Amino acid sequence: MAEWCIPAKTVAFLGSSGVGKSTLTNALSGVGKIETQAIREDDAKGRHTTTRRQLHMVQGGCLVLDTPGMRELQMMNTASGIDDLFADLQALSIDCRFNDCQHETEPGCAVRKALENGQIDKARLHRWRKLIAEDAFNSASLAERRSKDKAFGKMVREVTKQKSRNKRHGH
Repeated sequence: MAEWCIPAKTVAFLGSSGVGKSTLTNALSGVGKIETQAIREDDAKGRHTTTRRQLHMVQGGCLVLDTPGMRELQMMNTASGIDDLFADLQALSIDCRFNDCQHETEPGCAVRKALENGQIDKARLHRWRKLIAEDAFNSASLAERRSKDKAFGKMVREVTKQKSRNKRHGH
């Protein structure tokens, strides 16, 4: 970790509860001042101990952010940041024939044309598409997600019911 833990840099440890984030911070600091717990004997898993984010100075002048366990991290409301980071692709997309162009197979896509002409990098376009999709998904409201999940669950139950009926009737 020496290449990341250099003076004037900040490193954040993220992960599930009990994976050793605080233990690692203690090892880097050489002080051992962060409270930790032994692993559970019944299943050899770590225990949740850290309850708040805390910044620690470690040897060499690096700062380490120790965090409580997290199950999931996601981006939220990042459209303007994505637009800034990919301003070239955003500008190209304005010239697409369709306002809702996905830059996949639509005719008149300025982004695909630029890709074909070698003006833009395929990997960069892939990262842009991926970030836009992730932002759209994460920005959807919890109610929308629950509604979609509920509809999907209903469809699965209907298909399962139909399969059971078909088995009983020899289909």
